[in-house]
Amino acid sequence: MSHSIDFKALWQQQPAGNKPDINAVIKKAIDLKRKTKNKLVWANLVLMATAIFVIVIWANLSTRVFTTTAGIILIVCSIVAFVAVSSGLHMGLFKSHPEADTFTYLNELISIQKKQQFIQTKVMSLYFVFLSFGLFLYMMEFENRMSVLWASITFLCSFGWVAFAYFYLGRRQFKKQQAEMSGAIEKLQAINKQLEASKETE
Repeated sequence: MSHSIDFKALWQQQPAGNKPDINAVIKKAIDLKRKTKNKLVWANLVLMATAIFVIVIWANLSTRVFTTTAGIILIVCSIVAFVAVSSGLHMGLFKSHPEADTFTYLNELISIQKKQQFIQTKVMSLYFVFLSFGLFLYMMEFENRMSVLWASITFLCSFGWVAFAYFYLGRRQFKKQQAEMSGAIEKLQAINKQLEASKETE
C-alpha cells in the first residue's frame, strides 16, 4: 500500500493550526541530504588529492629505507580504504526520490544517521590508527637524522595535529551533523505520528 497517497489526503484534512508545514519539513530533509552529500564529495576530493600528493612525494624520494616506503603505502591505503568505505555506506545520498513521502525521507535520514555513527565510531577510529602508524613509519628515517630535540618537536607537532583532528575537529563536526539530523528526524516523526493517528480514527 502506498503511504504517500493516503497520508497526503489525510494531511489536507488536518486543521491548519494543528500541523506544521509539511513542505518546509520535507525541504529541510532534502537540503540536509544534499548538504551531507556535498560534504562527502568535498572530503573525498581532499583525501584523494592528499593521497596523490603523498604518492608524488614517494615517487621523488631516493630513499631505500623499508619503514619509509611501508609508511607511505600504509598512509595511501588508509586514505583509499576510508574513502571507499565511506562512499559505499553513503550511496543512498546519490539517489533521488522526487515523489517521496515523509516516511521515505524519515527512513533515509535514520539510515544516514546510523551510517554516520558507524563511520565515526568504527571506520574513523581505524582510519586514524592506521594513518598514525603509517606516519610514524614514514617519519622514522628522517627523525633518525635529527637531533633529539628537533625529532621530539617534529613528533609532537605531527601527532598532536592528528590527535587534534580526531578528538576535537572530527567529533565536533560529528556532533553538529548528528544534531541537524536528529532535528529533521524528530520533525518527520512528529508528522508521521499525526498522520498515523488520523488514519486510525477513520
